[in-house]
Amino acid sequence: MLTLERQEKIKDMLLENKTVQVAELSDLFKVSFETIRRDLKVLEKEGFAEKTYGGAVLIEKVSHKASYQVLSHIMVETKRKLAEAAAAFIDEGDCIYIDFSTTCGQMVYTIPDVQINVLTSSLAVINALKDKEKISLLTTGGMWDKNNYAFMGLAAAQNLKQFHVDKAFISCRGLSIEHGLSDRTEDEASIRSIIIENANEVFLLADESKFDKDAFVKTGDLKRVTTVITDKKTDARWADFFRNNNIRCIDGHLLESGK
Repeated sequence: MLTLERQEKIKDMLLENKTVQVAELSDLFKVSFETIRRDLKVLEKEGFAEKTYGGAVLIEKVSHKASYQVLSHIMVETKRKLAEAAAAFIDEGDCIYIDFSTTCGQMVYTIPDVQINVLTSSLAVINALKDKEKISLLTTGGMWDKNNYAFMGLAAAQNLKQFHVDKAFISCRGLSIEHGLSDRTEDEASIRSIIIENANEVFLLADESKFDKDAFVKTGDLKRVTTVITDKKTDARWADFFRNNNIRCIDGHLLESGK
């Protein structure tokens, strides 16, 4: 394996696991400890990781800069499980919104070809559903955002205000009890805040890494979410918050049990 290829794979592992160990990488790639240490030193110089004793950790801001194409290959199995749980709530005749996140994008592989209206700004969702005979597909329009692989901006936000949906399926960059939902850019936050207000039910798909995190721009009040779907095994603090605010939570315990 070429050095650059190995370093890219180490980056993927850091994005998914947040930390790596020299010994594990050495065994995985069949190279010496010193070779792995040199790789990690390169990633540290790039501002991607910080070396620690015996390994390295992801620099937190990196995950918020990663493109859709990069993120689409990270934590795929987890995203698939969240998407399958979310798709189970779709009923024939629904008008739904699927957002531009890689997690919600996994829903297209589990949605049956039934009579529903799907509104989206995601090109990945558009491409996956465009040939479905029974699904009516609507797009927000707007300016192309290659980083999100979606149509964003003022035009998309204004067009989105015209629609009301039964169910919105969204993600976020961070969520906290104190500050609610947040995203990395104004465009992301704007699109999601509008659909949150224009949906009868809001389904938030968020893996464990999003919890107790605040991104750059506030998106909205977490109390507007009706269902949270996550791989996190909910602790007492979050369980109390969900219960007190009448938010249904499908968490890691339920996903593992298949309920």
